[in-house]
Amino acid sequence: MGAKYRLFGSETSPYSIKVRSYLKYKKLPFEWVEKGFGTEKEFQSLARSQALPMLVSPKGGVAHDSSTILTGIEQKVYKPSATPNDPACQALALLLEDYADEWLNKVMFHYRWNGAAAAKASAKRQAEHIFAGYEVENLADIEKSIAKSMSGRLKIVGSAKKTAPLLKASFARFLKLLNAHLEHHLFLFGGHPSFADFALAGQLIQMLHDETPGNMIRDTAPFVTAWCEFMEDPRSGAPFENLEAVQETLLPLIRDEVVPTYIAFASANAESIAKKRKTITFKLDGTDFKQNIQNHTNASYSGVLAGFTATPSTEAFVSFLKDAGLSDIVTLGEPAPETEVPEDTAETTEAATETPETAVVPDEPVPADAEAPPEANEAEQSPSPEDESGAELNAEDTGLTTKDA
Repeated sequence: MGAKYRLFGSETSPYSIKVRSYLKYKKLPFEWVEKGFGTEKEFQSLARSQALPMLVSPKGGVAHDSSTILTGIEQKVYKPSATPNDPACQALALLLEDYADEWLNKVMFHYRWNGAAAAKASAKRQAEHIFAGYEVENLADIEKSIAKSMSGRLKIVGSAKKTAPLLKASFARFLKLLNAHLEHHLFLFGGHPSFADFALAGQLIQMLHDETPGNMIRDTAPFVTAWCEFMEDPRSGAPFENLEAVQETLLPLIRDEVVPTYIAFASANAESIAKKRKTITFKLDGTDFKQNIQNHTNASYSGVLAGFTATPSTEAFVSFLKDAGLSDIVTLGEPAPETEVPEDTAETTEAATETPETAVVPDEPVPADAEAPPEANEAEQSPSPEDESGAELNAEDTGLTTKDA
């Protein structure tokens, strides 16, 4: 077998699971490296930020941002494809991927760290992964430190007493609508998973590990539950479908959930940043949702809007966007000459000149001063325990005592 990628990640990181599932789908040889006590030194020697995941290519390139990683690989390794054939579905896949990364992550983080019982269970599971293979004498103290640190970040992601009911209602609505869609489709856009599938599944697979959201998924969304299990190591089935084939159940998901939550949040965030404000306020279910601005959200949202601008306008897509409540938010490109969409372009295109074993993503390291991706800004920057100031704790300054198990 050729050279391998190395994926530094954590079983408790939704973005790590997103990338790992994608690498499996692409059939790329890779080594999964659990970031923890035993691998921290190597991680720090390679890292460009503290964010997970971190993918190291066979030629030494390093990338942290999950969307950047998927895009880089998709441009080099064509088969099996994760890019819908229909340009309209491509734009919607970008939208749903960003919804997962920037909004659903808020819900995941809220359920995991809001409440003493949830935080205690989550900290215990996180510590088990961090110190796997080691015996830790003061593990209980470390678990308390993790719970305190991560719970302290709730406000950063927008989880507060007033917003908690809004996040819970959003999740219940999302589950119902996604379950209705997956009842009729193997993946979001037909027989192949898209970037959106990997992003959504990454968050939901994490929530299946947490008691409250996990029970909600299993009890109310059987098709979502089965889909999450399949997305751990997905395989393509039938070809991608076009917008007409998926819009009946996809439209309610976007209109009733994505637009009122993610779009409202991202639009308010962009406006606040443009006006040099430090906070965001928008209406959700008739209630003010407030939090601090998010610079990475603004950058990724700009990419989503650009994706729509690059999509040729069609009568069907214009109608869909109008029904979804997006007509005044996104702008489409000029209509393209009418051509028949190939049955499965990605599956019949010649593969890239680089083989999957040697493709580099990216070959140039991310600049050290680049802004951290959302997984650093909004959620679990690192599975390592942190003190109140955010500095990582280590064996020396916490009195941690370990020995090989």
